[in-house]
Formats: sequence, C-alpha cells, structure tokens
Amino acid sequence: MDTNGTTHNGQSDDPFDSATNATLAPRSYYGQIQADAWFCALVKGTGKVPFDPTQHNPEQRCVAVDISLIPLPEQNVRFDIRRETIAESREWAGIIWPSLKALGLTNAREADGKWGKLTQVPSGRKYRNSAGEEKEATTFKFLALYPNEDACRDAYHTEVKRQPADAEPAPTQAPQSTPAGGNGGNGSKARETAVQFIAAFAKMNKYDVDATRRQCAGQPAITNVVDVNTPEFVEIIAQAAHGQ
Repeated sequence: MDTNGTTHNGQSDDPFDSATNATLAPRSYYGQIQADAWFCALVKGTGKVPFDPTQHNPEQRCVAVDISLIPLPEQNVRFDIRRETIAESREWAGIIWPSLKALGLTNAREADGKWGKLTQVPSGRKYRNSAGEEKEATTFKFLALYPNEDACRDAYHTEVKRQPADAEPAPTQAPQSTPAGGNGGNGSKARETAVQFIAAFAKMNKYDVDATRRQCAGQPAITNVVDVNTPEFVEIIAQAAHGQ
C-alpha cells in the first residue's frame, strides 16, 4: 500500500476512510427472559394504570407487556435490559413479538422463563434527551431461543469466541489426524451439541418435525452443523422420540 492509502491492486484501502465510515456493531445479550402482561388504561398525565372497568371506558383498555432479559453473569452487564411496551404498539406487535414468533413461540406467555439471545434495534420512535438532543429509541429483537441455561451459555461462549471465565488453558497437544468426513474432535463435539439441542427442541414440540424445524432454524449452534431440511434432521428427531 502506498502513502495515499491505495493498495497495490489499485483498490482503495484508506484507514481514515474506514474510520470515517465505521459503525458500532450491535451487541447481543444472552440470558433468561422474564415476561408479564396485564390490562391497563392509558391516562393522560399519568401514563399506564391498571385497567378498572368501574373507572375506565372499555375503549381505554390496552395490554401492557413488560419484558426483560437477565444476562448470563459472564457478560458482566450491570444495567437493566428491560422494555415496558403496549401490545398494540409497533414496538411489540411489529418488532418484539414477530421475532419471538419466528423462533417458534405461538403464545407470548411462552417467552417467560425461556433462555434466549437478543439484540437492540431501532424502534422507529424519536425522543429528546436531557441535553435536548434528538435520539432514536431502541427495542428488543430476539435472535435465538435455547432449551436451557447450559445451552444458552454454550452458545454465548461459542458465538463470542470466548472460553468460560474459570476454564484453564488447554495443554498443548500433538496434532491428531482428522477422521474422514469429519472435523476432528471439534466437529464431533459440535455435532453432539447440535443433536442435544435438536432433541431438546423436539421434546418441547412433542416431536413434531415441522414445529421443531421452525424452532431450530434460528439456532446457529444447530444450523452450522446439521441442515434442518435434510433426512438427517428428521432421523435425529425420530431417534430422540424413540429414546424418550
């Protein structure tokens, strides 16, 4: 590369251009979901209050949805990841719930207690902070659901390329031959994990293949190893059902 930031093949590769156009990568959070829903009324000057049919008109009734995620301790998150929304809003009906539904949920109550992964995306709402600056509000978009805490933790360590905080460095070993058609020990471990995930989701969906496929489709720990649209996937579910 010469001094003007142009590579030898003629392509522009100016680090200042890269710095100028850099964007902050959205952070993902892994943990347990807590969800609650209750009927409310929107009162001017007060906001949401519990709906009381003796005090409020029927048309005032809305559904308040409070949803939060308690991050895994390894993430060292020291702030509340929580959204208090109205079910009839774009935030819930257009973003949060569709992302959960795409991961296989059929009723919002199923989210409570689940282990999952989310990121924060623009909600489409603007607001002004205490300094008078216009900001864009964010909301949740769920990216994955896991059958249990261990699966959630495994996904966290795999996807962010970290080792558990209490893990000791692995001793240096001599290279081992890779079995034909496989990826060595790492590949075997990844497939074992994927099969366990598929079996767990299959059990949750009463071994229904289509329902299990929909829920597994958004799980990188599965799709990076097993194609959910193959006979292999169906066979794994059949074996899980046989061994229940």
